[in-house]
Amino acid sequence: MSSVFTIESLEMVISGINAGIWDWDFETNKQTWSDRLFELLEYQPDEITPGYENFTEMLVHPDDRVIVRTAINAQLEQNIPYNVQVRLRTKFKGYRYFECCGNAKFIDGKPVRMVGSITDIHERYSLREKLSVVFERSTDAHLLIDSQGVIDCNKAAVTMLRCKDKSELLSIHPAKFSPEFQPDGRRSDEKSLEMDRIAHETGYNRFEWIHRRLDGDEFPVEVTLNPVHVDDKMVLLVVWHDISHRKNAEELIRRNEAMLAESQQLTHSGSWEADLVTNQNYWSDEAFRIFGLEPNSTGPNTELFSKMIHPDDMHLYISHIKDAVNNLNPASFDLRIVLPDGKIKFIHAIGKPFADHTGRVVKLYGAIMDIDAQKKNEQELIKAKEQAEMAAVAKSQFLSTMSHEIRTPMNAVIGFTHLLLQHDPKPEQMEYLNILKFSAENLLVLINDILDFSKIEAGKIEFEEVDFNILVLLENIRSGSIQRADEKGISLELNVDEALNLNVIGDPVRLGQILTNLVSNAVKFTEFGKVTISATIAKRDPDSVTIDFEIQDTGIGIPPEKLDNIFDSFTQATSDTTRKYGGSGLGLTITKRLLELQKSTINLRSKPGEGSAFYFSLTFKLSKKQIPAQTSHSVTDIKSLKGMKVLIVEDNAVNIFLMKNFMKQWEIDYDVAENGLIACEIVQQNDYDLVLMDLQMPEMDGYEATAKIRYLPDPKYAQLPIIALTASAMLDIKDIAFKVGMNDYISKPFTPNELYTKIAAYRKK
Repeated sequence: MSSVFTIESLEMVISGINAGIWDWDFETNKQTWSDRLFELLEYQPDEITPGYENFTEMLVHPDDRVIVRTAINAQLEQNIPYNVQVRLRTKFKGYRYFECCGNAKFIDGKPVRMVGSITDIHERYSLREKLSVVFERSTDAHLLIDSQGVIDCNKAAVTMLRCKDKSELLSIHPAKFSPEFQPDGRRSDEKSLEMDRIAHETGYNRFEWIHRRLDGDEFPVEVTLNPVHVDDKMVLLVVWHDISHRKNAEELIRRNEAMLAESQQLTHSGSWEADLVTNQNYWSDEAFRIFGLEPNSTGPNTELFSKMIHPDDMHLYISHIKDAVNNLNPASFDLRIVLPDGKIKFIHAIGKPFADHTGRVVKLYGAIMDIDAQKKNEQELIKAKEQAEMAAVAKSQFLSTMSHEIRTPMNAVIGFTHLLLQHDPKPEQMEYLNILKFSAENLLVLINDILDFSKIEAGKIEFEEVDFNILVLLENIRSGSIQRADEKGISLELNVDEALNLNVIGDPVRLGQILTNLVSNAVKFTEFGKVTISATIAKRDPDSVTIDFEIQDTGIGIPPEKLDNIFDSFTQATSDTTRKYGGSGLGLTITKRLLELQKSTINLRSKPGEGSAFYFSLTFKLSKKQIPAQTSHSVTDIKSLKGMKVLIVEDNAVNIFLMKNFMKQWEIDYDVAENGLIACEIVQQNDYDLVLMDLQMPEMDGYEATAKIRYLPDPKYAQLPIIALTASAMLDIKDIAFKVGMNDYISKPFTPNELYTKIAAYRKK
């Protein structure tokens, strides 16, 4: 007995399955749609006329129309059940996925009627589509694996394992994609069974694994295993996430951290961070070691750290921290710390503030460096520098004292030799006196060389800027050496152009010293032939002139191997040069240094047995002053200075006796004061034209005496000429002499001509 369903029961079933019913009568070509069908499509029955053409053209998505037509034709022509999943346009929600089903009734092989339904499958289809997107388009490899092998995979798996296509991958057992051993030393096949077991027991497992591509390249992945049911069968959904980049980054970080730790150990520097909110400090291992502490995960708290700062440096530390916090200024300073064993160590701290979005400083971070050894070296250097400075002062004082002690008796020797030569000595006495004069002058040259060298070494050389005539200076240089050249039977020539008769600004004394050194050497080392002094203008501008100087001789020459060090201190060409020719070996050194201080260089050409040529260039400013004509001859005819009254302030009895003889010879009226105190009294009792003031005297020295004379009430004492007499050759003494008010300066030992010239210059007209 068959059952017949009522209309009501059919409608309830249709409503329960959330489907709409349609009926298509082929004889009338009329379709009937149920109310539920209209509801699913969100239309009212009067908004759309049921029918095949309206359904396909108005509701089916354009891309799905071919699917509908093909399936309908297959039903009507081949009696294949109509069942498609297509997108239909709803009124309010747009296109949604529906499942369309239908069956046709045939009579005599011809369809007469077709009935079917549409069901809303959008949520289910959308979920499936999303899962498909995740599976197919994920950059991670997704594989479904059962006990037999890989049953499915996505494209990313094919790419990751470098297979030709999906079919190749599915044909390979998963074990082939792992090396024999994992990094922990376990066999891959054994360990994989354990990982699978854990996934089945717990429902999930995640771990790191080394896989191998088809070409043998190994790479690290993060594996996720999830047991899932597929077709009523439990399989594993395997996801591989390639972590090569992460591992490389981790390795780079690890390597950088290792390199940083090594570099910090090598440089004795550590890094730190201070959290001002939590008061927690973070230190690198080397920072702990610098402070004599064992490395820890975090640094000592602020209170403990503060106790390790030397009490005397706490104010420095606090001021820098406050400045960094309040003004956002980076800090960099040295301070001392007290180690746990009580030892004190110097460190250099560098700090930088970090502010949050409100501008409030919440962190300080930076570095510390162990500079204890450096500081101790600095202290040693400072101590050594102080000792060196003290030694330099002692050396300077010694040179000043020795120059005074040596030059004072030399003054007497040279002075009395000149006096004796002026008193018509016997012929044999004349020979002795000339030898004495020559020896004394040579000894003075040696003393002057040593003192000049010491002044250069101490940086005490100063260059004057005075007006002088180049041609006159060169003529005077030649005149000063012509007697020695005549005695040796060689000629001393001056080869200059009249264009050099020009006035320049410079230091004629130092230029004269350079040229005299070179000319004296040339004469000394030349036995036959000549010495030539040459000078030419190399370049001339409106304000300056550059002059090339050359001293050439036909003397013994210099061996090639000695050319490079001939300018070294205490150096002469051969070992017997000093014995044969004398000299200190400092003349060329002094010449070279004097030129270097004027930004010039001395050059040399020489051949043994043929002679030498020393040459250099100097640039001078052109002078616009008219310099009076000068004569190069020495003062041989001493003129009377009768009418002058001079005060001699000197404590050395021998020098007093010598000066008295000079004064008598020049018919000068004189008085003598044995020290500066007496001089200040006598100068007020007499009207003197000039004061010859020794500098080093008992009771009151020449400096103080000069200063007191200058401060006497009568204006004439401010104008009274005072010439300093000193046996010291130190420049600072000369500077002090001028500073206290002296007018001129003459260094002992001096020749009668030098003294006469100085005195005569201040004679009242």
